[in-house]
Amino acid sequence: MEHVVFGTAGHIDHGKTTLVKALTGTDCDRLPEERDRGITIDLGFAQVSSGDMQLHFVDVPGHERLVHTMIAGASGIDLALLVVAADEGIMPQTREHLEVIRLMGVPGGAVALTKIDTVDDELAELAAEELKEFLAETPFADAPIVPVSAVTGRGLDELSMVLVSQARSARPRQMDDRPFREAVDRVFSLTGAGTVVTGTSLWGRLKVGSEIMIMPGGVRSRVRRLHVHGQEREAVEAGERVAMNLVGLGRTDVERGQQVMAVGDWKPTRMVTLRLEVLKSAPHPLGEGDELELHALSDRMPARIDRLSRSSVAPGESAAAQISLSEPMQLFPGDRVVLRRPAPVNTFAGGVVLDAQLRRWRRRDRAGLEALPSSRRGAWPDLLGWWIDQAGLEGATAHRLAVRLGVLDGAVEAAIGRLLEGGTVVALPTQPATLVGTAHLDRLTEEAKKELERRFKGVEVSAGVPTRDFAAALLPKKARDLAGPYLEELRQRGVLELSEGRVVPPGSDRHMSALGEELARRVEVFYREKAFEAPGPGEAATELDSKPATVEGICTFLVQRGRLVRLDGKFLIHRAVLDEVARKIQEWDCESFAVGEFKERFGLTRKLAIPVLEWLDSERVTVRMGNQRKIIRRS
Repeated sequence: MEHVVFGTAGHIDHGKTTLVKALTGTDCDRLPEERDRGITIDLGFAQVSSGDMQLHFVDVPGHERLVHTMIAGASGIDLALLVVAADEGIMPQTREHLEVIRLMGVPGGAVALTKIDTVDDELAELAAEELKEFLAETPFADAPIVPVSAVTGRGLDELSMVLVSQARSARPRQMDDRPFREAVDRVFSLTGAGTVVTGTSLWGRLKVGSEIMIMPGGVRSRVRRLHVHGQEREAVEAGERVAMNLVGLGRTDVERGQQVMAVGDWKPTRMVTLRLEVLKSAPHPLGEGDELELHALSDRMPARIDRLSRSSVAPGESAAAQISLSEPMQLFPGDRVVLRRPAPVNTFAGGVVLDAQLRRWRRRDRAGLEALPSSRRGAWPDLLGWWIDQAGLEGATAHRLAVRLGVLDGAVEAAIGRLLEGGTVVALPTQPATLVGTAHLDRLTEEAKKELERRFKGVEVSAGVPTRDFAAALLPKKARDLAGPYLEELRQRGVLELSEGRVVPPGSDRHMSALGEELARRVEVFYREKAFEAPGPGEAATELDSKPATVEGICTFLVQRGRLVRLDGKFLIHRAVLDEVARKIQEWDCESFAVGEFKERFGLTRKLAIPVLEWLDSERVTVRMGNQRKIIRRS
């Protein structure tokens, strides 16, 4: 069954509640005070079915002091039922409610000209003409105006058909790629049931037993029971008026304005970026620092204009803006807000959320707010690409992007795929993949080249720079956890090499200048000639008339290349010398030998003989058997 929510709109005492009762049989004035005074004070709810279509009604108060309640009710509606009394015509709250409906992005709906039983036909026609002219530049410009009387029943059947027709053409609710989301507009307790919250389900689906979160705040609970207009259900979906009984929550643990959401990594905000429209009827321009009241879904709170893309916004103009909130609020791109002034109270602006996680824009760059991408589905590649670019080298994961957008993870895959195919974004091989703007990687590449040149300029030989130090010089703190993937990316780009936890210039596992290479040849010849009498690097540096640190680096390089062998952590012996010992042992006319025999045959001290024998064992030339070494013959 399809579900469409209509919200009533119109001036006080124009018959909204009476009309809904005539259409549905439900009296939305449930409070004793409402019935005693004959006016609607709080939100009322009703529904009626027509074939496979279920129409839900949110009846709102029309009093000027209760516009905030009206906005809360309008937050989850698909279409509006504008009610204008034939005997009074267009009144102040008619205008304000209509502005609210437009600012909330409601595409229109149906128009009821009520109380026609109180006027003659001529006056009814004049009222209809006046109303049609008034609606010409509003979302209701093409909506049929149905004369109706809830007292006599005239026009009710025609209005019902219009409502069903309008409902069938309403845009579908977002379910498959969105988590469950409901704006709470009523909270109460029932004996034996506990806390019950109601609201219009905005996104997704929900089942009995599901775990949910109350946002902002993140308090978790579980759904015990679900109801839609008094009927118990096992599951509900977007577009329905849902009452849910929550496990473990008291009456004071949740309130109007909060949201029920499927469990996720949702992040409330105190800074919302939006595309703002100032009404033509606004008494004066909007400027930075202005205090206001922001209404979003069923919530409202004091707020302040923090940034504007221009110095001020005149009535009838629009601009990008950042608004700071007095308390955290759960918002997502595409949400609609209404702005009202606290004194004197009036609706003066509204807008659509562009981003709820964007940092405060620098004042000198505020004009750049105009370039923020739209959150429309068709613009998601641009929006996600912009977010990835804004993240810099910290990058973003598909999950983080989905959370920021307010969708399930799979919903962003196509947009990300387009970015990857277009080459504007690169996926680092982390788990999950980290998405980084290609331009940032290109800049990192150039910075890495400069850093390598700076580090090795004038250095004859070096084992390299520790990867941690090199990454710290290139990456911001928030990106240093990604040092490994970034260094590997730079290696693949041919910028550097990675060797034993160190960074060296490309093409080697050690930095070696032309002078260093010449010295390396001399060091190697020196150790080849000294054989088992070779000194340590310090003494070698003296004999070679070179710097000890440089010779030490070259020795390490030659060890890594297998030209020198470091025995017992301290003796440096040329590999060719040891290979010659191994060859002579193969020619020894015995099966095994003792350490003393080995020392005597090769003229070694015991201090050096033992490390050489251990090396021969490691090379599988000999194998130790007690105090003997058995020779392993080569076939």
